[in-house]
Amino acid sequence: MKIGIFIWSVVLVCAGLFILCDGLSAHWGKTGSGRSMTYVMLLAPLSYWAFAFVNTRLNLAVTGALVNTIVVAGAVLVGAVFFKEEVSLLQYVGIALALISVTLLNFA
Repeated sequence: MKIGIFIWSVVLVCAGLFILCDGLSAHWGKTGSGRSMTYVMLLAPLSYWAFAFVNTRLNLAVTGALVNTIVVAGAVLVGAVFFKEEVSLLQYVGIALALISVTLLNFA
């Protein structure tokens, strides 16, 4: 099942929205900022709509694997870059392997 460029675009937008929500939730947890949580409440339905849209084109196993793997990798990067969290070399290797799996799902 080859995934077209449009579906890949929606997958990336979907994952990006979930990563943004994760970052905003973490910001809310650290600062108590009500504005961050308000943005999460506004963006979450859009994120799930994008996921559902992709799922109409692909099966749940592939949709979930693609979106969730990208979300995990993105959340690690957000944590490392914006929240200055430490990530070990072994954890980076794991993220790289996860991203390789996303690539392989495109060719399966």
